[in-house]
Amino acid sequence: MNIFKNKLLWLAPIVAIILFLIFSIAFYPAFNPKPQDIPIAIVNHDKGTDIQGKNINIGKQLEDKLLNSDKDTVKWIQVDDEDDLKQGMKDQKYFGAAIIEKDFSQHAMSKTQQVVMTAKKEEMQDKVKSGEVPLAQAKQMQQQMAQGGNDNTAKPEQAHFKTIVNQGAGTQASQIVSQVLKGMGDNVNQNISKQGLASLEKQNVEVPAKDIQKLTQPVKVDNQQANKVGDHQAGGNGPFLMFMPVWMGSIVISVLLFFAFRTSNNIAIHHRLIAALGQIVMAVVTALIGAFAYVYFMQEVLGFDFNDANTTALFIALAIMGFVGLILGTMTWLGMKSVPIFFILMFFSMQLVTLPQQMLPEFYQKYIVGWNPFAHYANSLKEILYLDGNIQLDATMWMFIGFMIFGATSTLIAAAIRKHSTKRTEVPS
Repeated sequence: MNIFKNKLLWLAPIVAIILFLIFSIAFYPAFNPKPQDIPIAIVNHDKGTDIQGKNINIGKQLEDKLLNSDKDTVKWIQVDDEDDLKQGMKDQKYFGAAIIEKDFSQHAMSKTQQVVMTAKKEEMQDKVKSGEVPLAQAKQMQQQMAQGGNDNTAKPEQAHFKTIVNQGAGTQASQIVSQVLKGMGDNVNQNISKQGLASLEKQNVEVPAKDIQKLTQPVKVDNQQANKVGDHQAGGNGPFLMFMPVWMGSIVISVLLFFAFRTSNNIAIHHRLIAALGQIVMAVVTALIGAFAYVYFMQEVLGFDFNDANTTALFIALAIMGFVGLILGTMTWLGMKSVPIFFILMFFSMQLVTLPQQMLPEFYQKYIVGWNPFAHYANSLKEILYLDGNIQLDATMWMFIGFMIFGATSTLIAAAIRKHSTKRTEVPS
């Protein structure tokens, strides 16, 4: 036969184009990921301070400026206390935080106030010596300044500004947040320094050389990390690395269980129901054995540092049970032709597992992430691996339970009502 007359020959380039287009769309979220509305908390304890009868609250000014910021990269969220902040970081609500101490304004302006008051006292002493101001009047003016909180007897202190990066919540997002918070700390120092120097210039006060550094660095920035990713924890990419093996394993398990039933040559209904129950039980047993073997192999042989290997393995086992329920329940009705669907679903979901939600295209954020099982799987696994999380009856777990129920119900119903041929079906080689 002339090969050029074979339709398959001419179909090859068409199929290639279709496949390339499909997979390019699948990886579209990673082409140009742009962070948008990455949540960062701000906790403002600043009570403000009174300077020359005027209340100044630098922390409140900074908080208002951040909350009203029109930048799309990050979204600042006001949080009342640090307990709520800690829980919010565990729940992946915040990728970072800025914490302003209660005496922030007072400490930030303390050195400027000291320089001003020292200059005024020296000026007053000169006027007393020259007889321009009587000694009694000078003492009275000094008492008034002390009562108004404008004395410089207290030792100046640096204001404290703490930043926290929630490293375990996501590698890419935490890197962006780290840069934002570092730049914010630098800007706070610059702005307060400018404000202090402007105040000194306005009052025509000369600054001694020994005070320059303290005036230009009025704020001490304490950079911290929460839920720190350890040295042997895949750089925070554990959920992605543990996605494909679990999903591919679930597909293989489902195919084997599918053909185990098909090749068992059960004709009577009660035999088919027993075989279906055998499928379900073996799926549970296989998930448990496979998950614990997988996790402990990663820990003991590959050196992955799990915070809690047993909790991780149990979660993986529940995930496999759910995924096998979804796949096997579908294969029961559609057969092997449904398997490519699950491979395509995997490719279309890889970027959802790799990138944080805030770096995905808007369409994915609104219409894909909410229902995608792999996004739920990755987020829950991330909590267990890096955020000291536990297995709980949340949306992810209900999703797995739903898949299990679907798989068990579909398998039993199909075994009871579908016709089965007496001809033995062979497993394809």
